[in-house]
Amino acid sequence: MKSAIRLHPVVSAILLMALCLIPVMALKDISPSNELRYLSIADEAIENGNVFAFSNHGEPYADKPPLYFWLLMLSRLVFGEHNIFVLNLFSFIPAVVTIAVMDSWLMQTGRQASLKFSDGERFAAAMMLGTSAMYLGTAVILRMDMLMTMFIVLSLYTFYKMYRGIGNARMNGILLPVYIFLALFTKGPVGLLMPLAGIFFFLLFSGKLRTAGKYLGLRTWGILVLLCGLWFLGVWLDGGKEYLNNLLFHQTFDRAVDAFHHKKPVWYYLTAIWYVAAPFSTVMVYSLFSRAGRAYVTDAGRLFFVSALATFIMLSAFSSKLAVYLLPVLPFMAYFTILAGKNIGKNGWMRVLTGIPVFLLMAVSAAMIFLPLILHYVPQLSLPEEFSSLSRSLWLYAAGAALLTGSVLSAKAIFSRNVPWTTPISTQSVSLLLAILLLSPLVPRLNGYIGYRNLSCVARELKEISGVSGYATVDVSRPENMDVYLGEDVKILDRDSVEGLSDTVLMIRTSSVDSVPALGDRLSGLHPVHVGPYTVFVLMPDRRPAAGDVSSTDSGDSASQPSLHR
Repeated sequence: MKSAIRLHPVVSAILLMALCLIPVMALKDISPSNELRYLSIADEAIENGNVFAFSNHGEPYADKPPLYFWLLMLSRLVFGEHNIFVLNLFSFIPAVVTIAVMDSWLMQTGRQASLKFSDGERFAAAMMLGTSAMYLGTAVILRMDMLMTMFIVLSLYTFYKMYRGIGNARMNGILLPVYIFLALFTKGPVGLLMPLAGIFFFLLFSGKLRTAGKYLGLRTWGILVLLCGLWFLGVWLDGGKEYLNNLLFHQTFDRAVDAFHHKKPVWYYLTAIWYVAAPFSTVMVYSLFSRAGRAYVTDAGRLFFVSALATFIMLSAFSSKLAVYLLPVLPFMAYFTILAGKNIGKNGWMRVLTGIPVFLLMAVSAAMIFLPLILHYVPQLSLPEEFSSLSRSLWLYAAGAALLTGSVLSAKAIFSRNVPWTTPISTQSVSLLLAILLLSPLVPRLNGYIGYRNLSCVARELKEISGVSGYATVDVSRPENMDVYLGEDVKILDRDSVEGLSDTVLMIRTSSVDSVPALGDRLSGLHPVHVGPYTVFVLMPDRRPAAGDVSSTDSGDSASQPSLHR
């Protein structure tokens, strides 16, 4: 491992991430909140022949630009179904590309500023970014945020090369607005505003604002206006004037000024950053505001700093806030930390702040190993039987042991004066990834609680056996997009509207079964199937149990997981 890091530090980091995260990507279900909705929107667009204007169950969906949906649609058309592993790659590949670009930027900075970055520092930078909580989580889920982050990083790196006179000036002058547009075309206004804010404030603080026209001149704005014009024309032709108005005004200005979703106070990100960048948030934040003189003197360091800070302030001013919106800030915070380390790496506070997450993770790993004892002696922490059995899994013990070993080695490195300050970061990051790898065999057993793939599989099987005509849900969160699995719409009911319900497969939260008076004795004699926190019944027209004997199904049985098609 050491020789691989010494020869190819970033390649080693990326391969390690792939080795440890691909099993999770292949085994996990997708959440119903956003991931399943995106797939349902893509399916609806294919069925309706839409390219620019999307809808979710007939309701216009102008929340997001089309680029990410195009990728989902292309994957569906190529594979004939939604292949979850392939779809996860649309987040994982941008994540590792961003790391590779930031490393190239770091090395370019070293050559320009006569700074030498060791292989250990490069590996630590890649690991610090790659295993930051929000970055790691977003790399393995179906969201467009990581794709936007990649384009933002590419746009600011292209600007840096233009500023330093690196590469083909004409090509960079074309790529800059193209990357900015692609960031906008992926997620929305932040993809446009973050690069522009970073460039503007960098030039302002560098005393070179008068040169802004060289980078944000007629060519840049001409390309942006042309590309946006083509996009808006496509939206108008595909969705009409009302959809275009929704996209340009309701989903931008209204959400920024007075959000109708995710409204949070102005100080929200001051608290969110600590868990978004965990476990390295203490080091990253300290580095930004320490006396890291050499980092600020370098052009890259100044650009990293102003891009992160300007984006943080800009996002705080917007009314709509989510922790994931801070994702584009993380690459600049992580690599600024490495630049700052050239000046403050031997600072005692740097090691203390590196040690805080180490000892917290040491406590977490010990809790993983001794979880059965904790549950036994602290009855208030009792878990459902399914989770209680997981607490006795050898995979959990192995993951806890890997995390504990990494924490102990990191703590030892912190107290060793002759060991580089980046070593604990690398060691802890590797142990985190190994722990995730060791936990991956448990993922199928949790899928019933993560998403609706197993629940839908059981419902489809019961419907085929019984011959009933449809599906209904009670107390199932956001079930409308289960049509991705089931191939048809689901009837969504509340507890007071199930009177006379029949000829359907009923999916209901198990804890709600006894609290739905209208069901009453109708469920007695039926054979319930339990899937995670849900129970499935077949309500025949004559109220007899469904034909066939379909008994309880293990929600983690991979053989029972259907492909996603309609």
